[in-house]
Amino acid sequence: MKQFNFLRMMLAILVVASFAMASCTKEGPAGKDGKDGVDGANGSDGLPGVDATAVCMTCHTAANMDAKQAQYQFSKHFTGNTSARNGKYCARCHTSEGYLEVTDNGQAVVRNDIANSTRIGCVTCHKHGGFDFENSTDTVSMIMRVTDPVTMVYNDSIVDYGAMNNTCATCHQIRGTTTPKVSDTTGTVDPNYIQLAHFPLKNNEDVNTPVKFKVGQSFSVHDGNQFNLFKAQYGYEYPGETYTREWVHSDNDCVTCHMNELSADGKTGGHTLLVNEEKCKECHGVNNPITTTQDDVDFLRVSLGEELVAKKLFKKTTNPETGAVSYSAVNSHDYYGTLFPTTQTTQRFGVSLTNSNTVDPKTGMVVYNSIVKADVDAAWAQRIGRDWKYGELGAAYNYGFINSELSKGVHNPKYAKELLQKSIDYLRSY
Repeated sequence: MKQFNFLRMMLAILVVASFAMASCTKEGPAGKDGKDGVDGANGSDGLPGVDATAVCMTCHTAANMDAKQAQYQFSKHFTGNTSARNGKYCARCHTSEGYLEVTDNGQAVVRNDIANSTRIGCVTCHKHGGFDFENSTDTVSMIMRVTDPVTMVYNDSIVDYGAMNNTCATCHQIRGTTTPKVSDTTGTVDPNYIQLAHFPLKNNEDVNTPVKFKVGQSFSVHDGNQFNLFKAQYGYEYPGETYTREWVHSDNDCVTCHMNELSADGKTGGHTLLVNEEKCKECHGVNNPITTTQDDVDFLRVSLGEELVAKKLFKKTTNPETGAVSYSAVNSHDYYGTLFPTTQTTQRFGVSLTNSNTVDPKTGMVVYNSIVKADVDAAWAQRIGRDWKYGELGAAYNYGFINSELSKGVHNPKYAKELLQKSIDYLRSY
Protein backbone atom coordinates (compact mmCIF):
# COMPACT_ATOMS: atom_id res chain seq x y z
CA MET A 1 0.00 0.00 0.00
CA LYS A 2 2.79 2.41 0.88
CA GLN A 3 4.45 1.52 -2.39
CA PHE A 4 1.27 2.35 -4.27
CA ASN A 5 0.94 5.71 -2.55
CA PHE A 6 4.52 6.48 -3.39
CA LEU A 7 3.90 5.83 -7.06
CA ARG A 8 0.82 8.06 -6.99
CA MET A 9 2.83 10.82 -5.40
CA MET A 10 5.59 10.58 -8.02
CA LEU A 11 3.03 10.68 -10.83
CA ALA A 12 1.50 13.84 -9.43
CA ILE A 13 4.91 15.44 -9.20
CA LEU A 14 5.60 14.65 -12.86
CA VAL A 15 2.29 16.16 -13.97
CA VAL A 16 2.95 19.38 -12.05
CA ALA A 17 6.48 19.53 -13.43
CA SER A 18 5.20 19.20 -16.98
CA PHE A 19 2.87 22.18 -16.52
CA ALA A 20 5.70 24.14 -15.03
CA MET A 21 7.99 23.34 -17.95
CA ALA A 22 5.29 24.32 -20.48
CA SER A 23 4.86 27.60 -18.71
CA CYS A 24 8.60 28.23 -18.65
CA THR A 25 9.13 27.53 -22.41
CA LYS A 26 6.34 29.82 -23.64
CA GLU A 27 7.89 32.41 -26.08
CA GLY A 28 8.25 35.79 -24.53
CA PRO A 29 9.20 39.15 -26.12
CA ALA A 30 12.39 39.18 -28.23
CA GLY A 31 15.51 40.25 -26.45
CA LYS A 32 18.19 42.62 -27.79
CA ASP A 33 20.47 41.35 -30.56
CA GLY A 34 23.72 40.02 -29.39
CA LYS A 35 27.09 41.17 -30.70
CA ASP A 36 28.14 40.07 -34.21
CA GLY A 37 30.20 37.00 -34.31
CA VAL A 38 33.64 36.75 -35.84
CA ASP A 39 33.69 36.75 -39.69
CA GLY A 40 34.03 33.37 -41.25
CA ALA A 41 36.77 32.42 -43.70
CA ASN A 42 36.52 33.73 -47.27
CA GLY A 43 34.91 31.41 -49.80
CA SER A 44 36.72 30.21 -52.91
CA ASP A 45 36.79 32.43 -56.02
CA GLY A 46 34.05 31.94 -58.65
CA LEU A 47 34.68 31.10 -62.29
CA PRO A 48 35.95 33.99 -64.47
CA GLY A 49 33.15 35.94 -66.23
CA VAL A 50 33.02 36.95 -69.89
CA ASP A 51 35.26 39.90 -70.79
CA ALA A 52 33.12 43.00 -71.04
CA THR A 53 34.77 43.97 -74.32
CA ALA A 54 34.66 40.50 -75.87
CA VAL A 55 31.75 41.31 -78.19
CA CYS A 56 33.36 44.54 -79.37
CA MET A 57 36.73 42.91 -79.92
CA THR A 58 35.14 40.46 -82.36
CA CYS A 59 35.44 43.29 -84.87
CA HIS A 60 37.26 46.20 -83.32
CA THR A 61 40.86 45.14 -83.40
CA ALA A 62 43.28 47.04 -85.58
CA ALA A 63 44.10 43.95 -87.63
CA ASN A 64 40.47 43.01 -88.19
CA MET A 65 39.33 46.52 -89.11
CA ASP A 66 42.23 46.91 -91.54
CA ALA A 67 41.27 43.62 -93.17
CA LYS A 68 37.59 44.59 -93.50
CA GLN A 69 38.47 47.95 -95.00
CA ALA A 70 40.86 46.34 -97.46
CA GLN A 71 38.08 43.99 -98.57
CA TYR A 72 35.55 46.80 -98.84
CA GLN A 73 37.69 48.63 -101.38
CA PHE A 74 36.63 46.00 -103.92
CA SER A 75 32.95 46.66 -103.23
CA LYS A 76 30.88 48.54 -105.78
CA HIS A 77 29.70 50.72 -102.90
CA PHE A 78 33.30 51.89 -102.68
CA THR A 79 34.37 51.83 -106.33
CA GLY A 80 31.13 53.18 -107.80
CA ASN A 81 30.95 56.76 -109.02
CA THR A 82 27.42 57.61 -107.87
CA SER A 83 28.24 59.22 -104.53
CA ALA A 84 28.23 62.58 -106.30
CA ARG A 85 24.45 62.24 -106.67
CA ASN A 86 23.85 64.29 -103.58
CA GLY A 87 20.59 65.96 -104.60
CA LYS A 88 17.42 65.88 -102.54
CA TYR A 89 15.94 62.85 -104.31
CA CYS A 90 19.18 60.90 -104.69
CA ALA A 91 21.22 61.50 -101.54
CA ARG A 92 19.16 59.07 -99.42
CA CYS A 93 20.91 56.12 -101.02
CA HIS A 94 23.90 57.55 -102.88
CA THR A 95 25.56 59.20 -99.88
CA SER A 96 26.36 58.11 -96.36
CA GLU A 97 24.98 61.32 -94.85
CA GLY A 98 21.73 60.97 -96.77
CA TYR A 99 21.20 57.40 -95.61
CA LEU A 100 21.80 58.39 -92.00
CA GLU A 101 19.34 61.26 -92.31
CA VAL A 102 16.43 59.30 -93.77
CA THR A 103 16.88 56.33 -91.48
CA ASP A 104 17.01 58.60 -88.45
CA ASN A 105 13.98 60.74 -89.31
CA GLY A 106 11.87 58.21 -91.23
CA GLN A 107 11.50 60.45 -94.29
CA ALA A 108 11.66 59.34 -97.91
CA VAL A 109 14.02 62.13 -99.00
CA VAL A 110 16.62 64.32 -97.34
CA ARG A 111 15.79 67.90 -96.42
CA ASN A 112 18.09 69.44 -99.01
CA ASP A 113 21.08 68.70 -101.22
CA ILE A 114 24.13 67.53 -99.26
CA ALA A 115 27.09 69.56 -100.50
CA ASN A 116 29.93 67.73 -98.77
CA SER A 117 28.62 64.19 -98.97
CA THR A 118 30.73 61.05 -98.74
CA ARG A 119 30.38 57.60 -100.24
CA ILE A 120 28.74 54.65 -98.50
CA GLY A 121 31.08 53.41 -95.77
CA CYS A 122 31.24 51.53 -92.48
CA VAL A 123 29.05 53.88 -90.46
CA THR A 124 26.40 53.96 -93.19
CA CYS A 125 25.35 50.37 -92.57
CA HIS A 126 26.75 49.81 -89.07
CA LYS A 127 25.75 51.69 -85.96
CA HIS A 128 28.62 52.09 -83.51
CA GLY A 129 26.66 52.77 -80.36
CA GLY A 130 23.36 52.20 -78.59
CA PHE A 131 23.55 48.42 -78.73
CA ASP A 132 20.84 46.66 -76.77
CA PHE A 133 23.04 44.07 -75.07
CA GLU A 134 20.44 43.51 -72.34
CA ASN A 135 17.53 42.48 -74.56
CA SER A 136 19.21 41.19 -77.72
CA THR A 137 21.05 37.92 -78.13
CA ASP A 138 21.63 38.53 -81.84
CA THR A 139 24.90 40.45 -81.79
CA VAL A 140 25.21 40.19 -85.59
CA SER A 141 22.10 42.03 -86.75
CA MET A 142 22.29 44.22 -83.64
CA ILE A 143 25.14 46.18 -85.18
CA MET A 144 23.19 46.88 -88.38
CA ARG A 145 21.78 50.39 -88.66
CA VAL A 146 18.31 49.30 -89.80
CA THR A 147 16.77 46.10 -88.45
CA ASP A 148 13.14 47.21 -88.19
CA PRO A 149 10.68 46.67 -91.07
CA VAL A 150 11.26 48.92 -94.06
CA THR A 151 8.96 51.54 -95.56
CA MET A 152 8.57 51.06 -99.31
CA VAL A 153 9.12 54.44 -100.96
CA TYR A 154 6.72 53.68 -103.81
CA ASN A 155 3.60 52.99 -101.74
CA ASP A 156 4.48 53.61 -98.06
CA SER A 157 3.75 49.98 -97.14
CA ILE A 158 5.79 48.39 -94.35
CA VAL A 159 7.68 45.20 -95.21
CA ASP A 160 9.92 43.13 -92.96
CA TYR A 161 12.62 41.43 -95.02
CA GLY A 162 14.42 40.24 -91.89
CA ALA A 163 16.79 41.85 -89.40
CA MET A 164 19.87 41.15 -91.49
CA ASN A 165 18.25 42.39 -94.72
CA ASN A 166 16.37 45.56 -93.81
CA THR A 167 19.51 47.70 -93.91
CA CYS A 168 19.97 46.69 -97.56
CA ALA A 169 16.27 46.80 -98.49
CA THR A 170 16.03 50.42 -97.40
CA CYS A 171 17.73 51.33 -100.68
CA HIS A 172 17.63 48.24 -102.86
CA GLN A 173 13.98 48.70 -103.80
CA ILE A 174 12.02 50.41 -106.56
CA ARG A 175 12.52 54.14 -106.27
CA GLY A 176 8.92 54.93 -107.14
CA THR A 177 7.71 58.13 -108.73
CA THR A 178 9.18 61.61 -108.53
CA THR A 179 7.00 64.68 -108.92
CA PRO A 180 9.12 67.77 -109.56
CA LYS A 181 7.45 70.86 -110.94
CA VAL A 182 7.43 71.25 -114.71
CA SER A 183 7.17 74.60 -116.47
CA ASP A 184 6.91 75.98 -119.97
CA THR A 185 7.37 79.56 -121.15
CA THR A 186 3.99 80.57 -119.72
CA GLY A 187 4.41 79.06 -116.25
CA THR A 188 3.75 75.81 -114.43
CA VAL A 189 1.78 73.38 -116.53
CA ASP A 190 1.64 70.27 -114.37
CA PRO A 191 2.86 70.37 -110.74
CA ASN A 192 1.99 66.68 -110.38
CA TYR A 193 4.07 65.39 -113.27
CA ILE A 194 4.82 61.70 -112.63
CA GLN A 195 7.94 60.08 -114.05
CA LEU A 196 7.27 56.36 -113.68
CA ALA A 197 4.42 55.73 -116.09
CA HIS A 198 1.24 54.23 -114.66
CA PHE A 199 3.09 52.74 -111.67
CA PRO A 200 2.22 50.51 -109.95
CA LEU A 201 0.76 48.62 -112.87
CA LYS A 202 -2.56 46.84 -112.39
CA ASN A 203 -2.31 43.12 -113.03
CA ASN A 204 -6.09 42.80 -113.45
CA GLU A 205 -6.39 45.54 -116.11
CA ASP A 206 -7.66 44.53 -119.57
CA VAL A 207 -4.57 44.16 -121.78
CA ASN A 208 -6.34 46.13 -124.56
CA THR A 209 -7.05 49.21 -122.42
CA PRO A 210 -5.55 52.24 -124.26
CA VAL A 211 -2.86 54.22 -122.42
CA LYS A 212 -0.72 57.22 -123.24
CA PHE A 213 3.03 56.94 -122.81
CA LYS A 214 3.99 60.61 -122.62
CA VAL A 215 7.25 62.55 -122.85
CA GLY A 216 8.85 62.77 -119.42
CA GLN A 217 7.75 59.29 -118.40
CA SER A 218 9.93 56.19 -118.35
CA PHE A 219 10.02 52.60 -117.19
CA SER A 220 13.13 53.00 -115.09
CA VAL A 221 12.75 51.52 -111.62
CA HIS A 222 16.19 53.02 -111.01
CA ASP A 223 18.63 50.13 -110.72
CA GLY A 224 17.55 49.40 -107.18
CA ASN A 225 14.81 46.80 -107.40
CA GLN A 226 16.87 43.83 -106.19
CA PHE A 227 14.56 43.07 -103.27
CA ASN A 228 11.47 43.39 -105.45
CA LEU A 229 12.82 40.74 -107.80
CA PHE A 230 14.10 38.60 -104.92
CA LYS A 231 10.63 38.56 -103.35
CA ALA A 232 8.77 38.52 -106.71
CA GLN A 233 7.12 41.89 -106.11
CA TYR A 234 5.84 44.47 -108.59
CA GLY A 235 6.64 42.87 -111.89
CA TYR A 236 3.76 43.23 -114.36
CA GLU A 237 1.79 39.97 -114.43
CA TYR A 238 -0.61 39.23 -117.26
CA PRO A 239 -4.20 38.42 -116.25
CA GLY A 240 -4.87 34.70 -116.04
CA GLU A 241 -1.17 33.75 -115.94
CA THR A 242 0.53 32.14 -112.95
CA TYR A 243 3.95 33.19 -111.66
CA THR A 244 6.48 31.44 -109.42
CA ARG A 245 7.27 33.45 -106.29
CA GLU A 246 9.86 31.32 -104.54
CA TRP A 247 12.87 29.31 -105.51
CA VAL A 248 15.54 27.32 -103.70
CA HIS A 249 17.36 30.38 -102.27
CA SER A 250 14.31 32.48 -101.35
CA ASP A 251 15.03 32.15 -97.63
CA ASN A 252 18.63 33.34 -97.89
CA ASP A 253 19.82 36.58 -96.33
CA CYS A 254 21.76 39.10 -98.40
CA VAL A 255 24.95 38.18 -96.56
CA THR A 256 24.51 34.49 -97.35
CA CYS A 257 25.79 35.16 -100.84
CA HIS A 258 27.17 38.69 -100.79
CA MET A 259 29.34 38.08 -97.74
CA ASN A 260 30.14 34.41 -98.18
CA GLU A 261 33.60 33.01 -97.48
CA LEU A 262 36.46 35.33 -98.42
CA SER A 263 38.35 34.14 -101.47
CA ALA A 264 42.05 33.33 -101.31
CA ASP A 265 42.97 36.55 -103.10
CA GLY A 266 40.66 38.62 -100.89
CA LYS A 267 38.75 40.07 -103.85
CA THR A 268 35.39 38.34 -103.44
CA GLY A 269 33.33 37.28 -100.44
CA GLY A 270 33.50 38.88 -97.01
CA HIS A 271 33.26 42.67 -96.95
CA THR A 272 33.87 42.96 -100.70
CA LEU A 273 30.12 42.28 -100.94
CA LEU A 274 30.94 40.44 -104.17
CA VAL A 275 29.86 36.82 -104.35
CA ASN A 276 32.71 34.32 -104.11
CA GLU A 277 31.40 32.14 -106.91
CA GLU A 278 33.87 29.34 -106.16
CA LYS A 279 31.78 28.54 -103.08
CA CYS A 280 28.74 27.98 -105.29
CA LYS A 281 30.52 25.08 -106.95
CA GLU A 282 30.54 23.13 -103.69
CA CYS A 283 26.85 22.41 -104.34
CA HIS A 284 26.50 23.05 -108.06
CA GLY A 285 29.64 21.36 -109.30
CA VAL A 286 31.93 22.76 -111.98
CA ASN A 287 29.14 24.54 -113.84
CA ASN A 288 28.73 28.10 -112.62
CA PRO A 289 25.00 28.59 -111.96
CA ILE A 290 25.34 32.36 -111.91
CA THR A 291 26.78 32.57 -115.41
CA THR A 292 24.23 30.10 -116.77
CA THR A 293 21.33 31.98 -115.23
CA GLN A 294 22.57 35.34 -116.48
CA ASP A 295 23.01 34.01 -120.01
CA ASP A 296 19.49 32.55 -120.04
CA VAL A 297 17.84 35.68 -118.63
CA ASP A 298 19.80 38.04 -120.87
CA PHE A 299 18.78 36.06 -123.93
CA LEU A 300 15.14 36.58 -122.99
CA ARG A 301 15.74 40.27 -122.20
CA VAL A 302 17.23 40.86 -125.66
CA SER A 303 14.42 38.86 -127.27
CA LEU A 304 11.84 41.02 -125.52
CA GLY A 305 13.69 44.14 -126.61
CA GLU A 306 13.53 43.01 -130.23
CA GLU A 307 9.79 42.31 -129.96
CA LEU A 308 9.20 45.79 -128.53
CA VAL A 309 11.20 47.32 -131.38
CA ALA A 310 9.14 45.35 -133.93
CA LYS A 311 5.96 46.86 -132.46
CA LYS A 312 7.47 50.38 -132.60
CA LEU A 313 7.21 50.62 -128.84
CA PHE A 314 11.02 50.72 -128.41
CA LYS A 315 13.97 51.83 -130.49
CA LYS A 316 17.28 50.00 -130.77
CA THR A 317 20.59 51.82 -130.45
CA THR A 318 24.09 50.48 -131.09
CA ASN A 319 27.10 52.20 -129.55
CA PRO A 320 29.52 52.85 -132.45
CA GLU A 321 32.59 52.49 -130.25
CA THR A 322 31.74 49.45 -128.14
CA GLY A 323 29.06 47.79 -130.26
CA ALA A 324 26.84 47.53 -127.19
CA VAL A 325 23.13 47.38 -127.99
CA SER A 326 20.49 49.12 -125.91
CA TYR A 327 16.72 49.41 -126.11
CA SER A 328 14.62 52.38 -125.02
CA ALA A 329 10.94 53.26 -125.15
CA VAL A 330 9.52 55.65 -127.76
CA ASN A 331 6.83 57.97 -126.43
CA SER A 332 3.45 57.80 -128.14
CA HIS A 333 2.38 61.25 -126.90
CA ASP A 334 4.10 64.53 -126.16
CA TYR A 335 4.30 66.01 -122.66
CA TYR A 336 0.84 67.52 -122.94
CA GLY A 337 -0.79 64.26 -124.07
CA THR A 338 -0.95 65.09 -127.79
CA LEU A 339 -0.47 62.07 -130.05
CA PHE A 340 2.70 62.23 -132.15
CA PRO A 341 1.97 61.79 -135.88
CA THR A 342 3.87 59.30 -138.03
CA THR A 343 4.53 61.82 -140.81
CA GLN A 344 6.73 64.90 -140.88
CA THR A 345 4.94 68.10 -139.87
CA THR A 346 5.68 71.66 -138.82
CA GLN A 347 3.47 71.33 -135.75
CA ARG A 348 5.28 71.96 -132.48
CA PHE A 349 5.05 69.50 -129.60
CA GLY A 350 6.31 69.22 -126.04
CA VAL A 351 9.15 66.99 -127.17
CA SER A 352 11.46 66.89 -124.13
CA LEU A 353 12.18 68.10 -120.62
CA THR A 354 15.34 69.90 -119.55
CA ASN A 355 16.56 70.42 -116.02
CA SER A 356 16.01 73.89 -114.58
CA ASN A 357 16.69 73.63 -110.85
CA THR A 358 17.11 76.81 -108.82
CA VAL A 359 18.11 77.73 -105.27
CA ASP A 360 15.68 79.63 -103.08
CA PRO A 361 17.61 82.78 -102.00
CA LYS A 362 15.77 82.94 -98.68
CA THR A 363 16.08 79.33 -97.52
CA GLY A 364 19.00 78.05 -99.56
CA MET A 365 16.83 75.05 -100.50
CA VAL A 366 17.09 73.58 -103.99
CA VAL A 367 13.86 74.02 -105.96
CA TYR A 368 13.54 71.20 -108.46
CA ASN A 369 12.07 72.13 -111.81
CA SER A 370 12.09 71.10 -115.45
CA ILE A 371 11.31 73.07 -118.59
CA VAL A 372 9.22 71.66 -121.44
CA LYS A 373 10.97 72.10 -124.77
CA ALA A 374 8.60 72.88 -127.64
CA ASP A 375 9.76 71.86 -131.12
CA VAL A 376 8.84 69.94 -134.24
CA ASP A 377 9.06 66.19 -133.87
CA ALA A 378 12.29 64.96 -135.44
CA ALA A 379 11.55 61.36 -134.43
CA TRP A 380 8.27 61.08 -136.34
CA ALA A 381 9.42 58.01 -138.28
CA GLN A 382 9.84 56.05 -135.03
CA ARG A 383 6.37 56.83 -133.64
CA ILE A 384 3.69 54.19 -133.34
CA GLY A 385 0.90 56.66 -134.20
CA ARG A 386 -1.61 55.30 -131.69
CA ASP A 387 -2.22 54.78 -128.00
CA TRP A 388 -0.35 51.92 -126.43
CA LYS A 389 -2.23 48.89 -125.15
CA TYR A 390 -2.00 48.15 -121.45
CA GLY A 391 -0.43 44.77 -122.23
CA GLU A 392 2.25 46.58 -124.24
CA LEU A 393 2.84 48.91 -121.32
CA GLY A 394 3.32 45.83 -119.13
CA ALA A 395 5.82 44.27 -121.52
CA ALA A 396 7.83 47.51 -121.71
CA TYR A 397 7.76 47.80 -117.93
CA ASN A 398 8.96 44.20 -117.47
CA TYR A 399 11.88 44.91 -119.79
CA GLY A 400 12.84 47.87 -117.61
CA PHE A 401 12.25 45.87 -114.41
CA ILE A 402 14.81 43.21 -115.37
CA ASN A 403 17.19 45.51 -117.24
CA SER A 404 17.45 47.92 -114.30
CA GLU A 405 17.84 45.25 -111.63
CA LEU A 406 21.40 44.49 -112.85
CA SER A 407 21.78 40.93 -111.52
CA LYS A 408 20.43 39.56 -114.82
CA GLY A 409 17.87 37.52 -112.94
CA VAL A 410 20.16 35.91 -110.37
CA HIS A 411 18.12 37.18 -107.41
CA ASN A 412 15.07 35.20 -108.58
CA PRO A 413 15.65 33.35 -111.88
CA LYS A 414 12.22 31.76 -112.08
CA TYR A 415 10.27 34.98 -111.65
CA ALA A 416 12.62 36.89 -113.97
CA LYS A 417 12.28 34.36 -116.78
CA GLU A 418 8.51 34.21 -116.42
CA LEU A 419 8.15 38.00 -116.56
CA LEU A 420 10.19 38.15 -119.77
CA GLN A 421 8.80 35.06 -121.50
CA LYS A 422 5.15 35.89 -120.83
CA SER A 423 5.75 39.41 -122.13
CA ILE A 424 7.26 37.96 -125.32
CA ASP A 425 4.34 35.56 -125.68
CA TYR A 426 1.86 38.43 -125.35
CA LEU A 427 3.56 40.58 -128.00
CA ARG A 428 3.67 37.62 -130.40
CA SER A 429 -0.02 36.90 -129.87
CA TYR A 430 -1.29 39.67 -132.19
